[in-house]
Amino acid sequence: MPFVEYTLTCDVLYIGERPKKGATFKPCLKTIPFSQISGALNSKFGRDDFKAVGYLIEEPGFNNIEYLIYSPREKALSISKIPIQVEFISNVKGKVFILETEEIRTLLSDTLEIYLGGLRSKGFGKCMLTEKRYVEENFPAKPKPLNVRIPIDEVETFKIKRIVNPIYGYLFKPNPDRLTGVYVKSLFEGSLVIAPTFLLKE
Repeated sequence: MPFVEYTLTCDVLYIGERPKKGATFKPCLKTIPFSQISGALNSKFGRDDFKAVGYLIEEPGFNNIEYLIYSPREKALSISKIPIQVEFISNVKGKVFILETEEIRTLLSDTLEIYLGGLRSKGFGKCMLTEKRYVEENFPAKPKPLNVRIPIDEVETFKIKRIVNPIYGYLFKPNPDRLTGVYVKSLFEGSLVIAPTFLLKE
């Protein structure tokens, strides 16, 4: 099955990891994990079978790191909590790769609007996917660093042939009710692998 590439753009984006209890700083991921982009597409179309990954492009003027300080409100008591500093990305540009099945093909237009990440109540996360094209599935002659985050159980989906030196982490996988979920073992960026070149660092 082919993969479809889109260019992702967004004014401001916050993709955070699960914060530690009591933390007053929320870092932002510098990639677009399988869990986030697949979840955004499934949410848009009301499905559960989208599979996609992505990453941010290293290009001057894009993906600038900025910070926001705000005080969450305790609604019941109508008081502000301890101020939190949030790291986010502005003038976002990235690449997204979607596995195209027969069912999904009919849903993929030349442009798509999705909502990604957190802080949406503050205007974050409205993204455009444009410049739809198919990617060639070329493989490197030797292992190269992975540029995305993919659950271990999706390695075959994305045609990763060999894992030479893995860097493991965990990504959130929602349950069918989308209210709860579990964390699943995943390959993180920097892992040395034999995989399609569009998944690898240049």
